[in-house]
Amino acid sequence: MNIVVPASQTESHYPVVTNDLVNDPTPKDQAIYIPSVSPGYAMTAYAKDWKRDLPKDVSAEEMNFLDPANKLFRISHVMSSAGQALSQARPCIITERDRSSVLMIGDSGGYQIASGRLKINGDADKLKILRWLEQHADVAMTLDVPTGPVLKPGYQYRTSRDCLNATEHYLAFFQKHRKSSNTRFLNVLQGNNTKETDAWYQAVKKYQFEGWAFAGIMRHNFFNLCRRIIQMLDENQLPDNSWIHILGTNDLETAIGLTAIQRALTKHVNRNIRISYDTSTPFRMLSWSLVYTTPRFERQLMSMPSTKIPDDPRYLGSDLRFPWPSALGNKLTMGDVCYRPAATGDTTLDSQSHHYMSLHNLSALCDGVAFANRVFDSEGVTHHHSIGTAIGAAVEAIEEIFKTGKQESVLKYRNTFMHLRHGIEPQAGDEERDF
Repeated sequence: MNIVVPASQTESHYPVVTNDLVNDPTPKDQAIYIPSVSPGYAMTAYAKDWKRDLPKDVSAEEMNFLDPANKLFRISHVMSSAGQALSQARPCIITERDRSSVLMIGDSGGYQIASGRLKINGDADKLKILRWLEQHADVAMTLDVPTGPVLKPGYQYRTSRDCLNATEHYLAFFQKHRKSSNTRFLNVLQGNNTKETDAWYQAVKKYQFEGWAFAGIMRHNFFNLCRRIIQMLDENQLPDNSWIHILGTNDLETAIGLTAIQRALTKHVNRNIRISYDTSTPFRMLSWSLVYTTPRFERQLMSMPSTKIPDDPRYLGSDLRFPWPSALGNKLTMGDVCYRPAATGDTTLDSQSHHYMSLHNLSALCDGVAFANRVFDSEGVTHHHSIGTAIGAAVEAIEEIFKTGKQESVLKYRNTFMHLRHGIEPQAGDEERDF
């Protein structure tokens, strides 16, 4: 597939920013999982504001997983949302990161705005969001109005067309008022079914930004993804150094499929296009007192199971090891987790315990994604998939689709994608964008 990019897209007055980072531990041929980090953890880890001793052999510096010198656990990509951090006054590990070694993706707060938790009262508020993204983010979402909540009662937008009309207003504003900076903006796609996603794409593609984000119900439907990416390539909407982001997903099946698209684009399109995906799950799980255990790999299933955080006064002062493995989990004792003497029915967990669990969850999820890719790398050589057979078949289909570069190939493999977890049009929206 040899595509010529129009001069109008290559001569942008916005600087061309590399997709590569210094000493990046993320494999360049894999889609990148990017956590949306809670402001509370980010500020505490930066301030090293730990109220009690850290676990044995764990330093305060090692609680900052964005520090390139961190030998316990580090990642090179992170997400923060204007919906949570817009008015944050205190510095944190995200705002103060080493920008040569850590790339931040900024969400615009569209979900919080649409759900009424972030108010926009005129252009001044829109400009505040835009400038926050330009100040802090390397890659950022344009401001969008999610369509998923239209399916539920009580949403302020009655139809998907209402969401699109409001989004076009925001896109025009961002396009007009953005500054020439190193922030690349991604045009966010919504829609509750294939017909709506087509109408949305046709309406917003005239607004020129530096990549695309897939959101809403159809965001991790691989038939929809492959179909749209082939269309973008045919219409020269994905020049070199573009970025594609999938909002609100972290299941292992999707991770494998997105890596397959990343590799197929590199191999057959010969472009430096980066694919990433995010969730706030490792931090959000704390709302239900849950922690990841170990990956579950079966012929028809790949998953990251979770269980309740151990919480019992009998663990106070205990040297027993925390049961679940991760970079931090391997260092924890039950006494590190269950610290606070509790009244009957109360909890032994304090805020520091919850920060430990957040870092454990993040590390365990990243390990699970890496493990899944490792297994598929091995089995991809023989084309015999003993786990996740449905996504194994989809990986083979993705390779063929981008090798031919034809929409006919996408249609040919539609039934293959139907067997995936997100193969049908699911009834869920952008909840994972809402920390």
